[in-house]
Amino acid sequence: MTKQSRTRTPADDSADLGAPAEKRRRFSVPLAPVFAVLALSWLGVMLRSAQVSVSTASEGALAVYLAAYSLPGLISASLVAGAATGLAAVTLIGPVRRAGATVRFAVAAVAGLLVGVGAALVVLESYGQGDAITILAATFAASATAGGAFAGIRHAPLAGAVINASLGVFLTGFVLNLFQGPLLELFGAGDTQASQASALSWFSLTASLLSALLAGVIAYLTLASGQGDERPKWAVYLAGGAGAGLVLLASEAIARTGGRQLLDLAGQLSEADRAAQDILANARFNNGLVVLFIGAITAMILLGRTLKPTEDD
Repeated sequence: MTKQSRTRTPADDSADLGAPAEKRRRFSVPLAPVFAVLALSWLGVMLRSAQVSVSTASEGALAVYLAAYSLPGLISASLVAGAATGLAAVTLIGPVRRAGATVRFAVAAVAGLLVGVGAALVVLESYGQGDAITILAATFAASATAGGAFAGIRHAPLAGAVINASLGVFLTGFVLNLFQGPLLELFGAGDTQASQASALSWFSLTASLLSALLAGVIAYLTLASGQGDERPKWAVYLAGGAGAGLVLLASEAIARTGGRQLLDLAGQLSEADRAAQDILANARFNNGLVVLFIGAITAMILLGRTLKPTEDD
C-alpha cells in the first residue's frame, strides 16, 4: 500500500476545527461594534487635532497649510470609520434576520453616511463657510459613505480584516510620531539640512515598513480567527493584507480630487509651500504602496506557514 501526500484544503481545515470554529464565529459578533468605537474615536481625535491646529494658527496662510496637511489623514479616518460603523450595523442585524445582499449594502451605506454627515458638520463648524469648505465637507461625507458601502460586501471577515489592519497602521504612525525626535537622532539627524533630510527619509521608510508588517499580521489574524464556517481562500488573505495600503492610496486619490481647491490654495502661498506639498504627497503615495505590497506579502507568508501536507492511505 502506498501513501500519497496532498495539500490540505479549506474543507479539511473546517472539518478539523469543528465546534471551535462555531464558537469563534459566535464570539466574533460583538467585536465589530468595538472596532467601530475605536474607528470613530480615531476620527474624532483627528478632527479635533485639525481643528485645534487651524484655530491656533497665527496667520491665515498657516491655517490653510495646516488644513491641507491634515486632509489625507482625515479622509482615511473617515473611510475607516464609515466602514467600521457599517460593518457593526450589518453585524448587529445579522442575528435578527439573514440579510440579503441589497439589505446588507443599504444598511452599511446608511451607517457610513451618518458618520460622514457628522464629520461634515464638524468641518463646517470648525472651518466656516465657503465653496472650498463645503466641497471639503462633502468629501468627508462621501468618504465615510464609501467606507460604509465597502462594509456591505458579502465577505464580512475581509472587511473586518481591512478595518483592523487600517487601525493598526494608524496606531503605528501615532506611536512613532510620539518618538519622532529620538528616532531622528538615532538615524543621524544633525545640524545640517542633509543629515536631517536623510534621517527623515529613514524615519519614513521605517514607519512604512512597520505599518505594513503590522497590517499584514493583523489582517492574517483577523481572517484566521475563524469568523465563518470555512477557512478563507488565499486570495482573501492577499486582499486583506493589501487592504490598509489600498485605504491609504484611496485617501490620497480622494484628497487630490475632492480637496483640490484647498491643496491648490496651500500651494499658492509660496514656492516652498508648493514644493513641500509635492514632497508630502509623494511620501504618502510611496507609503501607501509599501503598506499595500508588504502587507499583502506578510499575510501570504503567514498563511503559507500554516499549509502543511498530510498523508492519506
